[in-house]
Amino acid sequence: MYISAPLLVYLAERSMRTCRLEHCSAKILRVSVLPGDVFSLTMSKPQGFKYKSGQYIFLQCPAISSFEWHPFSITSAPGDPYLSVHIRTVGDWTQELKRVFTEVNDSSTIIGRAKFGHLGSVDHRGQPKLYLDGPYGAPAQDYKNYDVLLLVGLGIGATPFISILRDLLNNTREG
Repeated sequence: MYISAPLLVYLAERSMRTCRLEHCSAKILRVSVLPGDVFSLTMSKPQGFKYKSGQYIFLQCPAISSFEWHPFSITSAPGDPYLSVHIRTVGDWTQELKRVFTEVNDSSTIIGRAKFGHLGSVDHRGQPKLYLDGPYGAPAQDYKNYDVLLLVGLGIGATPFISILRDLLNNTREG
């Protein structure tokens, strides 16, 4: 009984995520390698994908692992025509993800190891697939309910605030 209930919940969650895979693939538009072992993935928004600033998504790259999903804060504003995440390479999976998207895979793709301050251009042909699941809520998404904001973040922990600041800037320009 103690094992069957959690196992049933786990299998249900895995099957739901697998069923949604076809609708959640993302096309990589750009990869930027930034200082501090950070890289940015800019991808096209899947059709009907709506989110609020401060939310996060799960990413999976089947070329690395078919079962691993990792959460990342969305750094683009909801009004932007693209979806972006900033990823710090601290573990095996993120190091492999950076390698997959920044090294030359074959002669038909134009991908070079991006150097400090340069953008690595990613071609859609021959690139590994990237699936996303979400968006999922986070405490920072309710920032519009307050008159005064104090955003405190350090290092890669500031990524939810990038989206909030971009959204505030876009709303200021429109107003």
